[in-house]
Parts: sequence; structure tokens; C-alpha cells
Amino acid sequence: MRNSLASALLLIALSATAGAAGLDLFPRPNEIFPLLIADPRHTQLSASYYRYSGQNTSDIALGGSWGLTRWRTGLLQDWLWELDLEGMAYSRFQIGGGINEFETVDFIANIPITVRRGDISFKGTLFHESSHLGDDYIRQTGTDGFRSSNEGVRVQAAIEPRRYLRLYGGSTYLLHDIPIRGPWSAQAGLEFFSDDLGWSSRARTRLFFAQDFQSHQDVQWNVDSHTVAGLKLNFHESPTRAVRFQLGYFDGHSPFGQFYSQRAHYVDVSIAFEL
Repeated sequence: MRNSLASALLLIALSATAGAAGLDLFPRPNEIFPLLIADPRHTQLSASYYRYSGQNTSDIALGGSWGLTRWRTGLLQDWLWELDLEGMAYSRFQIGGGINEFETVDFIANIPITVRRGDISFKGTLFHESSHLGDDYIRQTGTDGFRSSNEGVRVQAAIEPRRYLRLYGGSTYLLHDIPIRGPWSAQAGLEFFSDDLGWSSRARTRLFFAQDFQSHQDVQWNVDSHTVAGLKLNFHESPTRAVRFQLGYFDGHSPFGQFYSQRAHYVDVSIAFEL
């Protein structure tokens, strides 16, 4: 079953390109299916600060998306397709005292196919993820953690019924996982945006609120919640380039693979760049 899901996603991509028209190389990424603002593991470049277990803590995401090709199919000219590559290193540090102690890092590689028609968009992703403990954490605790690696398929859909509102949902299935865990997870969320505040002639400035819910079979479907609100600046010369200043609240299981079974809740402040 797991291999058949990956094969089905590949066949969708091949059938879509078979009648491709208007093929564009290296388009701007995240135009067809914009990144999910409140998903902590969505590919981005960001830094956050919060207090966790009595310690000053920072999460650093070093990621980017690369558009490979975009096309319209011969049979469905009103459907716009795109093939991308995504990669990210997502890490956590304890900060302060002159030395930032490296705790953990997750490496994420994605091959997403996105498609849009009007206000409806879809994203199907083949992905690989691995999680590793940092040297400082190993020295402090004496534990080497465990081998954590998985590959899977993620399918997401979004609708924008109003210019200020976006709703989305999706599901993930692990094709291969070490250690073996429940393969299924579900996701849903929403995003609200204000009108342009008119603060800058070079960028569109908007207030936003976003809520992401995720539920994983390997932790008995307990819901993880991440809420963020802040200010987003989209630069006019490149609409997909943006910077966000936001305040967030996380309550659920840790988004890091080595600590997936641990509960965490904290308030964070962060800055994120959409390149």
C-alpha cells in the first residue's frame, strides 16, 4: 500500500506533464500554494525565541524552495501546475551564558507538486525527514537518542473563499519509518489577512492571524495547536518575497523528531523570511 501511494503521486505528475502547454522554467516558488504560516515545519527561513523548561530557547529554520518548472495541461488549460524542490534544517538551541547549546536538528527534503485553479489549490509532496540530537545535548544528558528517519506522502488542499481568508486541510502517510510508528497524521488550519495598511510604498503591509492543528496516530491522535499573529510585508518587486514579525503560542507534542512523544507549550516571538 505504501509503495502504491508513492506511485500514484508520480503518475499524477507524469499525466499532468504529458499534455503540458506554456512550459516555464524556474518560476518563483510558493505562488500556486503559498506556505502555511502557522505550520512550524513548513519550509522557510526563520528564527524564534521562547522560554522552555526554564531555559531561553531558540528555534532556527534554514530552508528554501526552488521552482523547477510550471505549466498548464493541454486538457485543463485553467489548471496551473508546478514542480518544486524544498529543503530545510530545523534546529533548536538553548541560548545565553555566552554559549548557545545545540540540542537537536531535523533535516527535511521535499519534492512537491502544486496545482491551482482559481481560489482552489492542492499540494502533493514526497518527502524525507531525519532527526538528530545535538552534541551539547548528548554531553549534558548522556543519551544518544534514537535513529529517526522516515519517508512519506503528504497531500494538502486549500481554498480562499474571500481575499482575506484561507482554509486548508490535509493528511500524511509514512511509506517508511524508523522507528516504526503509526503512519497516519492529519492537518487543518486557517489564515486571516487584513487589507494593506499603507505603511510603505515599497511593500504591502498586512496584519495576519493563523491557526494550525495537527494530529498524529503515533501519539494517539492528540491535537497539536500552533497559533500565530503579526505583521507581514510583501515586497512589490517580487510578491512572493516577504518578511513576517509574529507572536505565537504552541501547545502539543514537540515538532522535533527526537522529542515527538514529549508535550510542550510555550509563547514565542519570531521573524520569518519568505524568499
